[in-house]
Amino acid sequence: EVPHSRLIVKAKGFMSKDVQAKIAARFQYHGISAERLILQPTSDQHLRLYSEEVDIALDSVPYSSPTTACEAMLMGVPVLCLAGGAHRGRRALTVVAAVGLAEKLAAETQDDFVRNAHRLSADLDSLSELRGRLRETILG
Repeated sequence: EVPHSRLIVKAKGFMSKDVQAKIAARFQYHGISAERLILQPTSDQHLRLYSEEVDIALDSVPYSSPTTACEAMLMGVPVLCLAGGAHRGRRALTVVAAVGLAEKLAAETQDDFVRNAHRLSADLDSLSELRGRLRETILG
């Protein structure tokens, strides 16, 4: 829904071109073309990816990842999260809330999650300002 955006998805399984094709087909079914996807196998260079390729990170659902949230924010990338009802879906929220960004980055509903993504991606000055102070904020 955000024009010219791309989605990077990392997984061990993406070492296989067959797996990449299957995942790309699923996204295509939902109206997201393969040109907007970057499907990458995991690597030891993932922190570099945050600083060079990612503007906004999306937490995973239904299993939230506090480690990924910490890594992304340490690299200056805000993490949008959708708070789930169980512990497994609220772990990144604890990281986002601990640095005082829950109101800006956390959502209770899918619609709010999408609105947060639109708002953050549409205001590049605010996004740049947030990114510029995020590492310092998380290190406290």
